[in-house]
Amino acid sequence: MNTKLLETFVELARTPHLRKLAERLHATPSALSMRVKNLEEQLGVSLFTSDNKTLSLTEEGRRLLPYAEAAIASLQEFIGAASQVSGVGGVVRVGLIEAAVYTLLPELVRRTKADLPNVNVTWVVGLTADLLEQLNKGELDLVLSLDRQPQNPYAVAESLLTLATRWIGKTGLVQNPDEESFIFSHQILTPMGNTAPSDDAARTVQKLAFKYGVNPTTIQLSSSPSISALITLIRNGIGIGVLPAVLVKEYLANGELEVLPVTPPPPMVIHRWHLTNASPATLKVAEVVSVVASHLDEADSESVCKGPKFDR
Repeated sequence: MNTKLLETFVELARTPHLRKLAERLHATPSALSMRVKNLEEQLGVSLFTSDNKTLSLTEEGRRLLPYAEAAIASLQEFIGAASQVSGVGGVVRVGLIEAAVYTLLPELVRRTKADLPNVNVTWVVGLTADLLEQLNKGELDLVLSLDRQPQNPYAVAESLLTLATRWIGKTGLVQNPDEESFIFSHQILTPMGNTAPSDDAARTVQKLAFKYGVNPTTIQLSSSPSISALITLIRNGIGIGVLPAVLVKEYLANGELEVLPVTPPPPMVIHRWHLTNASPATLKVAEVVSVVASHLDEADSESVCKGPKFDR
């Protein structure tokens, strides 16, 4: 029996909408219908009933579903056992946000090539929402993104990396940093609008505005989807930015930029996502990602954040 037929049966039981499942699997509704019909003919039972909008499992379908799930799980275990003997191989598509590019990508490329020579890893850089949508559609196998729950109950998440966030400015731009209210004299730049880091920065700004009696309508607050663009704006003195200091450590080290004495927002947290039915190659790449993240030079990350004390 073709395992594709069993996989389609299980997927339709979980997502009982032919059109939605067809879009996610990059197939046509008629192709999925034919697979189900073929399986029903081989088994001699009806697995679904339809009301033209959604599918419902028949009594026989409900009875057979656990066996189909077990058969697929056994096949995956079989493939996994074989890969341990022959060496894991295949293609793994990894999507990652720009912050992960700055902090993890160079070492990830080196380690995956060294540790997984039979795995062809492709890297796609994008925004959190876009990357997670591609994961749900099966266009990506692994995603490194901000904390945003994918619309898929079969997605697995792991907190991967925590980056301390600081206020960063061009050295000499701020003349009198005695009170945190100086930030309201400048354009305030935050990364990636409609994300947790951007929202956290906005809440911190609102709290400071309330503390110093600043009219919220006078605050110059904007965000950029590109960290590279954000860093360029900060280096040119266009405004002061709120972002992980490790992303600009070279400019802090050479004195071009400085950490400003302002209460920082919560840290930026990068998460690792994959689906429960991820391939053995994907799981191996995920392991490498976790190892690289755990060995990120935290001492170096913290050292660029030292200087001002945040005890106001």
